[in-house]
Amino acid sequence: MMRAAILTLHASRAVIQVKLNLSAPRDTLRKVSTQSQFPPKSLLPSAALRSLFPAIVVARERRIPGDAADLLPSEAIFVRNATPKRVNEFAAGRACARSALAELGVHDVALHPAGDRQPVWPVGFIGSITHTTGLCAAVVAARRSILAIGLDSEIIGAPTPDIWSTICRDEELGWVGLLPADERPAAVTLLFSAKEAFYKCQYPLVGEWLDFHDLSIAVKDWGRTTGTFAASATRKIRFTQHADLPIAGRYVFHEPFVSAGVSVPAAAAFPQ
Repeated sequence: MMRAAILTLHASRAVIQVKLNLSAPRDTLRKVSTQSQFPPKSLLPSAALRSLFPAIVVARERRIPGDAADLLPSEAIFVRNATPKRVNEFAAGRACARSALAELGVHDVALHPAGDRQPVWPVGFIGSITHTTGLCAAVVAARRSILAIGLDSEIIGAPTPDIWSTICRDEELGWVGLLPADERPAAVTLLFSAKEAFYKCQYPLVGEWLDFHDLSIAVKDWGRTTGTFAASATRKIRFTQHADLPIAGRYVFHEPFVSAGVSVPAAAAFPQ
């Protein structure tokens, strides 16, 4: 996986709490509380995350903590020795995914992790799970419609400046440097989330590990709460056996989070 140490985003540090000010003529960044407007254990359709994907994709979100009681017995075995935090994340992710699958007609299915910790989806379906402090979500679709899919959500400002150069290539840092100082943490978080979403889209399809600098993200529509980005590879990667690059993704700023989504419609995939 992309550098696991970076994925923790220095969790022991206080994160910068920012979001887009929707009331401004042009969306601008300001500090806000991270207090959720939803009860901690709500399991809800997610309009924000749903907007990142084609209409055939089902999205569900839940505000962490999860509940170990939601796990099916065969799932609980996989986290019997895990920390409470890991159990909560695992349970919340499975609850979101099961709710999404139920909308597609698949009920009460166990979602076991494979050896690489990727969820093993029911035959004929594909999905992606994300979790960060205060939010867990899943998206699911039928494989006949979607070949590959990746979702990632992050707290805005969580990547601290000391790791920006690990996440970003020089040209990306150049773009960030042109932005007002108070917008840079959100911009880097978006780049991080976009790269994670692409990684999570391609990995189940081709099984290739990527580094942050293997990918280049060009953000469009900066300054708005929703927009698009183009993801390119800076070296030869297996994903190009299935789809063209650059590939378009979408992002959304919502509450204290930024989320990114990448998907490959089955109809757009190369014949194998």
